[in-house]
Amino acid sequence: MYDLLMVILVISPISLLLHEAGHTVAANVFTKAGVKLHLGIGPRIFTWRHPRGEIAVNAIYFAGGMTISSQPDKAYGKVVIAIAGPIMNLIVAALALILPFHPSIIAWVLFFNLWLGITNLIPFRILGKESDGWTILKVLLKKT
Repeated sequence: MYDLLMVILVISPISLLLHEAGHTVAANVFTKAGVKLHLGIGPRIFTWRHPRGEIAVNAIYFAGGMTISSQPDKAYGKVVIAIAGPIMNLIVAALALILPFHPSIIAWVLFFNLWLGITNLIPFRILGKESDGWTILKVLLKKT
């Protein structure tokens, strides 16, 4: 029971934030306009604005996230931005193995980040929401 609460309230939001931070860093490199990182759904409870964009946290902070940026000029920029989030999760999963925490925390961090990183690389589109893999596939199919 406590593990489930820890995953929902702590591990999931931190992993989602790191995933979106990966996209945000890449978008800041490949685009000229500001980048917005939003975590969760519902009413906004916190916004931090900075010169290159903003970070916003909503009330149900563990229910996903998104990075909003302008489109880069080059196709490879789109691919790098799309793949940066999953790569961040795979890095976190690898680093979980050296974290000095209880084994159950390490296991949850490892498995949640592996799941998030790998699942986002699978190309799919559900209710208008596209996975990172779908974005990469669209770019690659336009190039051929």
